[in-house]
Amino acid sequence: MINKITRIKKIPSSPAEAMKGYPETNTKYYIILEHLLKGGSINKFEAMHLGVNCLDSIICTMCKDFNLEVSRHTEKSKDISGCYSYATRYKFTKQDMIKIILIKREGSDE
Repeated sequence: MINKITRIKKIPSSPAEAMKGYPETNTKYYIILEHLLKGGSINKFEAMHLGVNCLDSIICTMCKDFNLEVSRHTEKSKDISGCYSYATRYKFTKQDMIKIILIKREGSDE
């Protein structure tokens, strides 16, 4: 007897709606967005010092919400215990910064 494996095709859920404006202050999302907007770059170990432990998902959501292309590169960095491991460093491109500044201005005009 031959076992047949049935593959179930996953149907994606409807896409998330894009964020309509700038995020509320004092949220993890806001903290990371402001840090990157000031020209900073960040990796997951540095984000932990800001109280953010889900940097990868915040960056992913940010890219979807605002249609950004955040630059990424892998680096060797010290983790919390002082050991070296690999982490992704994130930084806004110039185009990303322009988009975010315009969105921030639109929110403050209202």
